[in-house]
Amino acid sequence: MNDLDEEKLFYERFWCLLNDRQLMAVFETFGPMAFRRSSVLEGFEKFITAHGFKGDTCMEIGTLNALTAIVLARYFRRVITVDIADTILRHKIVAALGVRNIEFHVVKDNAEKAALINMLQFDGAYVDGDHARDTEDDFALVRRCGRVLMHEHWPAQPAVTGLAARLPGRLDTAGKWALWTA
Repeated sequence: MNDLDEEKLFYERFWCLLNDRQLMAVFETFGPMAFRRSSVLEGFEKFITAHGFKGDTCMEIGTLNALTAIVLARYFRRVITVDIADTILRHKIVAALGVRNIEFHVVKDNAEKAALINMLQFDGAYVDGDHARDTEDDFALVRRCGRVLMHEHWPAQPAVTGLAARLPGRLDTAGKWALWTA
């Protein structure tokens, strides 16, 4: 990546932050570290609105500080998130913003994650867990809903791009985003 590309990327992310009242509140209250490892400033909302990714219930795999869950909660009546790590910060952020339609689940391992997800009904899924080890299994857990949004669809993540290339149905991509529709 050259300097011009890096500068463009910085301004795109900065613009995303400045134009989102909730995310700015997170930044002002909890600081920049709240955004560490989050995909929320990578054109997330722009992609989901452009592709009509909305519905009743969204299953999110990979929660971290819940920033993507906050955005998903604008487009789904209910967001169910699952992660293997619990962070106090996610609960503080959601409480500070007054978001009430996100349900957090912390699991100890992939078996517990699978058991939980298999009991739930949802009409959309966002997969952003451990890309290197769990991409195939995570997708298999949620594909039944027929609409799965994946992060890290780019050459540096061959597990994601490889899976996406083999999927039947429709695949819409932009940046690091891929939306599979059965």
